[in-house]
Amino acid sequence: MTTRVAVYARYSSGLQKPTSIEDQIAMAEVLCKQKGWTIVETFVDMEKTGRNTNRAGYQAMKAAAQRRQFDIVVTESMSRLNRNVRDSIDIYTLLSFQDVSLYTIEEKHQDFLGVLFLGYGSQAQSEKIGEATLRGMKGAAKRKRLHGKTFGYRKRDAEDGCNREIDEEKAAVVRRIFEAFASGQSANAIAESLNADRIPAPKGGSWEGSTIRGNPAGGEGILRNRLYIGIASICRTKHTYHPETFKKRIKPTPDQLVEQEIPELRIIDQPLWEAVEAELARRAAASPKAARAARRKTYLLSGLLTCGCCGGSYITINKTSYGCREARRKGCSNKVLISRKRIEARVFAALDQAFRSPELIAQFEAAMESERKALADGSLDTERARISAALKKADQGKTNILNAIAEGAPYAIFKEKAEALELEITELTQRVSDIETQIENSTQVMESGAAVYERVLSQLTQLLSDPDFVEEAHGYLAALIRKIVLMPDETAEHGLSATMELSSEALLPGVSGDRGASSKSGTKVVC
Repeated sequence: MTTRVAVYARYSSGLQKPTSIEDQIAMAEVLCKQKGWTIVETFVDMEKTGRNTNRAGYQAMKAAAQRRQFDIVVTESMSRLNRNVRDSIDIYTLLSFQDVSLYTIEEKHQDFLGVLFLGYGSQAQSEKIGEATLRGMKGAAKRKRLHGKTFGYRKRDAEDGCNREIDEEKAAVVRRIFEAFASGQSANAIAESLNADRIPAPKGGSWEGSTIRGNPAGGEGILRNRLYIGIASICRTKHTYHPETFKKRIKPTPDQLVEQEIPELRIIDQPLWEAVEAELARRAAASPKAARAARRKTYLLSGLLTCGCCGGSYITINKTSYGCREARRKGCSNKVLISRKRIEARVFAALDQAFRSPELIAQFEAAMESERKALADGSLDTERARISAALKKADQGKTNILNAIAEGAPYAIFKEKAEALELEITELTQRVSDIETQIENSTQVMESGAAVYERVLSQLTQLLSDPDFVEEAHGYLAALIRKIVLMPDETAEHGLSATMELSSEALLPGVSGDRGASSKSGTKVVC
């Protein structure tokens, strides 16, 4: 029987060469040839840290492992997979559960203890590298050697002295931004002006107000960058990632902050810098974060509308209408607006038709018929008795703990068990209540599945439009709809064609023909 192999390769930063991937794969190919194994999958992550698992190649490998598409994962070393003990154990546990072996070229076949020790070693090494990098950055700053890129400067090839110099063309843009903001223009207005003049943003593409305004906590943004007054700020913040959501968090690190004066890099004179600082403080006081958040509204289709011309978002332009965000920044030619009520009505109509497919109605009726049978055969009485017995047992366990504490046993010993029992009691009580409601309903005459389904659909628009329900309804729609693409079309309703792309998990089997089409990304429906 052929042994199927998945190869995983990764390198961590732009400082390393992409050929590192080729070298890792080549080593795996030599190993597999020697052992008579067959490579069936190759997963790659370029310029991705091993400190968290938010990597496309890594996640694809995990998904393929769960589908049992290979028998062994081969990688150069454990540090290529992860640089975190917990993540190393997690991937080993997942692979073991799927009967997939783990083999590293450096450390050979891996078992639990090997993964544990190597994972700890990789994490320790990563932490040391991080510490060494910080020390290196601080030391380099004192020698006027800077890391990273800042808009307004270019690299200066010199073995000694400052390794950056002012790029006069971009420095003129920086001065323009500071002068405009000090004169009272908003960050968004400045961004629109730069986009109208076709001036590229620091990372390419169009300018945004946030690029100019930045974040006061992290000292980020054009207007807050102290390098423009000749002061390099090193290690002002630290980037960390949530272990489950992988969301990046920027944490201020004042104890690590190092500042170095580099007068030759000053672009903004002191009076203008101070004027902008004062203006930032004035605007922050006039519009605190809480007040801005209070003004923010969630609409049913917020974040779901996309411009078909540029791929940017359709956002609320005024109180009643949506428009292309990039067009407002002079970065797109699509200036067609559509009222919120009109696009919502079109989306609701398309969803209504999709939901009325014979297949979905049949599924609904089958579910109701199954419910009828469950109500009629007495299985609910059996289930209620079973759950009630479990509830009684949990109650007794809680009583025993209380009695032990009353007799002098320390609560700390039982705290975790008591909390678990309390949660179990709450859940079981709710389940008993739900079953009793079902049993009570079994004595009533039930409507046909088609009638119930029709009543729900007829109330769909009303329910989703309820102001008290809009935020939750938006969440449901976001789970159902991947995006709605709006494209200018003089022949279409309201001057815009609208194509709704439903999530593949939406499972709308009745959508077909000229109203919709299947794709890898989901089902498409014309609104």
